[in-house]
Amino acid sequence: MGGNVFDITASIAKENIEPTLLKFYEELGSIFPNAKKYFKNIRTLGSVGKKDVSGDIDLAISGDAFKNIQDWGLDQEHVQSLFEKFKKRSKNATDDQLMKRAAIVAIAEKIMNGSKDIAVDIKGSAGGALFMAYPQYEPSGNKLPNAVQIDLNVGNVDWLSFAYYSATYKGNVKGLHRTQLMLSLFANKGYVFSHNYGVKNKETQEVEAKNPSESIELLNKIYGFDINENILEDYFKLQKFLKENLSEEELNAIYDRYLKILDSTRADIPEDLQEYWIANQERLGLNGKFLPDDSKLIKYKTESMNFSEYYFEERKLK
Repeated sequence: MGGNVFDITASIAKENIEPTLLKFYEELGSIFPNAKKYFKNIRTLGSVGKKDVSGDIDLAISGDAFKNIQDWGLDQEHVQSLFEKFKKRSKNATDDQLMKRAAIVAIAEKIMNGSKDIAVDIKGSAGGALFMAYPQYEPSGNKLPNAVQIDLNVGNVDWLSFAYYSATYKGNVKGLHRTQLMLSLFANKGYVFSHNYGVKNKETQEVEAKNPSESIELLNKIYGFDINENILEDYFKLQKFLKENLSEEELNAIYDRYLKILDSTRADIPEDLQEYWIANQERLGLNGKFLPDDSKLIKYKTESMNFSEYYFEERKLK
């Protein structure tokens, strides 16, 4: 769910996901023959395979798969040099996190040099995931003209499945809307929600939740309510729960954070929050830069207009 980073990619039909991944794993196996044993444990994330069309393919692979870099044919000295470079720049990451990052970048470099079909974003891959693009295939084996973005996320697979979980929604809500709302819940209480490793206390820098049950327990502790995974996995159930269990002041504080996050994300604003977005656009400095062209809020984009004049003119007309 790193967003589309390649110009050559397009959405993929549900029936083309499996044949595309089979070809993709074959290509990876030709580059990393001794690492093929890890591919069988790769898990799809989010809405992959749940909808008729997916914007990209999100995958999860255990961080344990990268502990033995010899399986990936990596040069130990090169990985060590990458680690030392990252360590000089890092303020908070642990050595384990930096070593994982070094291995991922080295793998990205090897893919770039070893495959004509897989495109890889080396710079983006330094963040804990491999961002790649690969040609799409039909079940017949026919190669299509478009590629699809494939993001291989590295870490605890159970946590990644929870962090990227997506129910199937109607309307303009997507899986990322639920996840970013959950992120805003933690941020409102001074915690950093990471898709890769868990939930960290911003002040102490201690990771206080490393799995789904610990994150739910932490939420219940810091808010004093009783939420469960079933509610937390669904955007609309989560919205209903928050409205019933939080004060208006605290709920609005969460919405403020949430809308600021979405304003820098290539996604629409959920329809149930669009009126709040309009009413608070100027106060929050929302410009709608990344709104999709079919968004109902597109007329409020501020790149080529004076928002105050437009907003109050709209109110007069109504």
